[in-house]
Amino acid sequence: MSISQPIPPRRDGFFIVYNYSHMRRIIEIVLLLCVLLAPWQRSSAAETLLETKPVPLSDELNVGDRIGHIRFLGMLELPNPSIDGMRFSQLSGLAWDEDDGILYAISDKGFLFHLRPVIEKDTLTGVKLLKAVPLVALINKSTKFRQDRILDAEGLDILRGHNGRKGDAELIVGVERTPRIVRFRPDGQPISEYLLPAPFRNAKNYRNSNKMLESVCVDTTLGTLSVPEVPLKNERVGYTRIFNIEGKTWFYPLPEGNRITALECLGKNKIMVLESNFTGTFGRLLVMLKIATLPTDPSATEPVFVENLVALDTAAGHHIDNFEGLTRHRGNRFFLVSDDNDLFIQRTLLMYFEVLAE
Repeated sequence: MSISQPIPPRRDGFFIVYNYSHMRRIIEIVLLLCVLLAPWQRSSAAETLLETKPVPLSDELNVGDRIGHIRFLGMLELPNPSIDGMRFSQLSGLAWDEDDGILYAISDKGFLFHLRPVIEKDTLTGVKLLKAVPLVALINKSTKFRQDRILDAEGLDILRGHNGRKGDAELIVGVERTPRIVRFRPDGQPISEYLLPAPFRNAKNYRNSNKMLESVCVDTTLGTLSVPEVPLKNERVGYTRIFNIEGKTWFYPLPEGNRITALECLGKNKIMVLESNFTGTFGRLLVMLKIATLPTDPSATEPVFVENLVALDTAAGHHIDNFEGLTRHRGNRFFLVSDDNDLFIQRTLLMYFEVLAE
């Protein structure tokens, strides 16, 4: 009898023997189920609720309280696990993807983390870690910048993260050491690099290699914006320059000792600016949030108009750390994240807050 012809099952003890065609059909069905269920299994297995610790903004401020022009909506201390060899630390940039519900975070080591914040009753109560990928380097022929992945990734913003379509977002990353702004897919693969205008593409014009481009954001009118962490050499005393990749520049008043670690474009030519000032190894840390209004046609001499939102100060009892990442969540609500520098004396803090109208 041919093996391709069906035969009735035969019971030998506890075993049922089928012919070859029946077994092949069963195997095909099992393989099909594995393929269909694999994406679900991967996403559920990868989504991990981090063991976080709530941190008050100060001993006198509770969740929901106002300070300056913001309302505090919770802060968490995040742990530092390693995912496939990528340590969840030194977070320096944030971007919110509304379409996919993902909070992206980059680290100085060039790792991209996919997070999902847990918001309950308008309060940040938890964070889920979805996955981690390395940012793969795009070779820069002009600077002979050759390595397997991006290092010292600092600034972060998102394109097409709020257009109602899932899965089409792109990320824009600002880089130090060699000043660069590069577009990436959320899987860490590079797309293209922007050509920076002079003098911002020349590393020799910066104060040092660790004081370059820590911030980037995209404005619908003004384009892709960035600013050096501290003023360039030979800049006007007390000022730095925000610039776009087309070459326009805006003078921004920056007190001596302050550095700019993040920008968030708010629309209508308004930019939220994160500044900080740190003095001494165990000294005072001052973190400030401001809003700058950038005219479409910048003045060659006049600085932009700046409003102060809030000043957080360790000398005033505020439990803060080295905040470097900023992104808008929804409406007037935002996230801040701190870079722990991979040091045991510092913490990775994720703060949630609301900007008040008055």
